[in-house]
Amino acid sequence: MRTQKEEPIMLKRLRPVFIGTACGILCCLVALLLFALLMATCDIPQAAVTPMAFIAAAVGAFFGGFVCARAAGSRGLIYGSACGGLMYLLILAAGFSILSDVHGWYALIKLLVVVIAAAIGGVYGVNFRRRK
Repeated sequence: MRTQKEEPIMLKRLRPVFIGTACGILCCLVALLLFALLMATCDIPQAAVTPMAFIAAAVGAFFGGFVCARAAGSRGLIYGSACGGLMYLLILAAGFSILSDVHGWYALIKLLVVVIAAAIGGVYGVNFRRRK
């Protein structure tokens, strides 16, 4: 007779994705705030805003995939990609709610950047070993 209840399989697989996505979105927000501070203090051209947004999304996705894979413990590429996909959907929803228009090529490039960065972070997160 078991004393502990087993966690449902769907919750067990989705929990790392949600945790990684939350950490990734927070890292993305911190990167965006740092870029906003940089733009406020220095004379940065307007054309640099889009690359800064892509860099912030990639940094957030990498850390989100890293945290997701560390929480999952295995399958870093799959979990990282799932985390990146969910992050992209949240970024896209935020873009639609604020701008009411998202350009097709920018959305496609951002999808690739976010999913690939999160997948790389997931692979790195699974293979990361702490020093003793």
